[in-house]
Amino acid sequence: MSTAIHHVYKFRLYPTKEQKILLDKTFGCCRFLYNTMLKERLNVYQQFQDDKGALKNYHYTTESQYKKVYPFLAEVDAKALQSSTRNLIIAFKKFFNSLTRKKSQRNGYPRFKSKKARQAYTTHNINNNIKIDFGQRRLKLPKIKTWLRYKDNRFFQEKIRHVTVSKTKSEKYYVSILIIKEVTINSLSTIREERLAAFDMSASKFLISEIWGTKNPRFYRNEEKRLKKLHRQVSRKKKGSNNRKKARVRLVCCYEKIFHRKLHWTHAMVNELLNKYDAIILEDLNIKGMQKFNSGVAKSVTLDFSWGLFKTILNYKLTREGKHLMLVDRFFPSSKLCSACEWKNDQLELSEKIWLCEQCGTTHDRDLNASINLKKEGKVLLKKHNINILSTVGTTGTYACGDYGRLFSESNGRRSKNPSA
Repeated sequence: MSTAIHHVYKFRLYPTKEQKILLDKTFGCCRFLYNTMLKERLNVYQQFQDDKGALKNYHYTTESQYKKVYPFLAEVDAKALQSSTRNLIIAFKKFFNSLTRKKSQRNGYPRFKSKKARQAYTTHNINNNIKIDFGQRRLKLPKIKTWLRYKDNRFFQEKIRHVTVSKTKSEKYYVSILIIKEVTINSLSTIREERLAAFDMSASKFLISEIWGTKNPRFYRNEEKRLKKLHRQVSRKKKGSNNRKKARVRLVCCYEKIFHRKLHWTHAMVNELLNKYDAIILEDLNIKGMQKFNSGVAKSVTLDFSWGLFKTILNYKLTREGKHLMLVDRFFPSSKLCSACEWKNDQLELSEKIWLCEQCGTTHDRDLNASINLKKEGKVLLKKHNINILSTVGTTGTYACGDYGRLFSESNGRRSKNPSA
């Protein structure tokens, strides 16, 4: 079945000094317009909060009207200013629509943008005003007369829909190009038993099953001492000084280094799973609850390897290939159930890694037992989605560290020189 999907290419930009001035001016104007419109809405609400009719029928100032008051807004791309207005309206809609949800699931009230945070603006491709030259690796953007250089080897033939230009806290420039691709996705309706896998998440081992085991890459913990040192250097510098700015950039670069390592490692892990399995079963964990009540686990699942990021990447890559990701309900007692006789150990504590079944006498490893139970429950979910599972005879497996576990057993996530070793 042919399906249109959104695909994004992100390239690193290398603008000249003049181009940086124009880009920074666009960032500043979009941020100024967003904050001015947000301030106007706050003032209008305080003025007419008791008169719902007047509040509903009030006509807010548009970006065209703001250009007459602030002439410098006309110096930048008009579509970028319109995108700022659109983003503010969307933010308010999300906020008001989420008021009926639980308090923990609500969207926050729109906040003012800071020039110290990541800067970005979005502009749309109209009448081919956005061009890209793959041969010379350069990009043409509205209001910028000269071409911007970028560094990347990828190319595409589809029409550019819109681009988002961004500037990180470390003062690096990027462009994200959105295109729409027509792809054929044939969703698998039959899966072989050996192409089905279930994993339990472990803070120390990340993923674990009967035939698969990895180690926590510990990207954040390995750099924690250095981060503390860089934080101290920033706090000791005088506010507003150039030395403080340099120290802040060094700190931000360290955080970016951790994130890029984690992102690369996550993509490589997902690609390895994608090549080996057609359906993957995981537990729908409450990450926010882990962050709140268990600081040790929280540091692993959000900073060391980012469980939410892993699930997001795994989900869209499996869907793109017609494969399946099944999430077992978080209240399913995967660790407490005996995988041999299904007796439930209600007294099992979180600190107990090995436990004995009182009914059949089987000794269980907590994580391995959970992965077996998740696989059983995942098969039930797959059958509910009309997906057949072909069982194979004669295939056995023992708990061992798989190929990928050996490749990425190092905490820094670097590949082994001999992948087959």
